[in-house]
Order: sequence, then structure tokens, then C-alpha cells
Amino acid sequence: RDLLSFPTRRFSDLANSRLCMSSAVAAYKASLGADAPPACYDDLALARTVFVTGSNMAWAHPVLFRRLEDARRANPDQRLIVADPRRTETAEVADLHLALQPGTDVVLHHAMLHLMLWEGLVDGAYVAAHTRGFEALRDRVREFTPAHAARICGLKEADIVQAARWFAAGPTLSLYCQGLNQSSSGTDKNRTLINLHLACAQIGRPGAGP
Repeated sequence: RDLLSFPTRRFSDLANSRLCMSSAVAAYKASLGADAPPACYDDLALARTVFVTGSNMAWAHPVLFRRLEDARRANPDQRLIVADPRRTETAEVADLHLALQPGTDVVLHHAMLHLMLWEGLVDGAYVAAHTRGFEALRDRVREFTPAHAARICGLKEADIVQAARWFAAGPTLSLYCQGLNQSSSGTDKNRTLINLHLACAQIGRPGAGP
């Protein structure tokens, strides 16, 4: 598990102090140094891409989903990617629905990072200044081509490529919940998603963050 780490700093006073969010707690602390999501509700209106994974927020978080709907009406160019095996209410309004096979989230995230590396979409200066362990992570995702991941995830290769390009272009805000957290590999799923933000500097800026 050669994953990125991030120098310890305090992002906010928010936390995930619930047993159901223990995977997120572990991932934030291991990757960012603190259990504090580095984003806020205002970022919904500032994001160019919103990546929703492991969550049917239209059903489970309807008030937050109303804010996302308002943001999309105000900014028709905002793109919504939903990664969920199910065709949920949230997925139905997505610009891109990644109906991946259950349990293949890490493969999807690694393939997106592979594409970002292959196409030069990684922010090398940011990675050098703010992360540790990137060389090991780069080697780890080498085998996870979009074509390889498409077979494992049950997705179209072109959809993985499109998701990676939109994500890297940003600003990208990721919203995720128990579909990632409630898993025997929940921490890995969380960390590999956070890695995408760190690799292309989609964190610590308006409209961006996991």
C-alpha cells in the first residue's frame, strides 16, 4: 500500500468522529495528518467537477443535494460524475455515471491516476512541495491502465479516461459516504481517492477537495 502522505496541518474543526466514518477518519489522518475534511459547503458552487462516489446523496442527504442542484443551475458547465454500481436518483442526473462492479473502487482510482500520469495531468510542483511517497505510488499504479481497470470494474475504458481528465482539470470536489466507508477495504478506498486530489493539486483551493 504505497500511498501518499501529506505534512500534518490543521484544516478545520470539522471531524468524522463516528464509528460509521472510521474509514474516513483513518484515511484523513494517514493522508493529510488530521481528521478534518479540507473543503466546505461553499465549494459546491465553486467546483467545476463534482465527483460523488459511494453515496446516493439525492436520497440520503437531500438538503446537501438541493445545494448541488442549485450550483448546477447557476453553473451549467459544472460536471457531475457519479461512481455507483446502482442506477440511483443521484446517478440519473449525472453527466457521467460510472456503474462499477462492487468493491472495485481502488482499481478505478488507480486507473484514473495512471491516466493522469500518462497524459501529464499531475501537478509535479505541488507533489514535490507537499507530499511524500509519490514515487512508490507511481510505481504501484503502473499496471492499472484504463483498459485493465475497465475489465475489472465493468466499465468502458473511455469513461474512465473522461473521468480522469475532468477530475484533473478541476476545480474538483469529491463527495463520498458509506459506499466507500462501510467496507473491509474502506480506508484504502478513501486514501486512493484522496491521492487523486493530492496528485493534481485539487485540494486547498476554492471548489476543490475530498
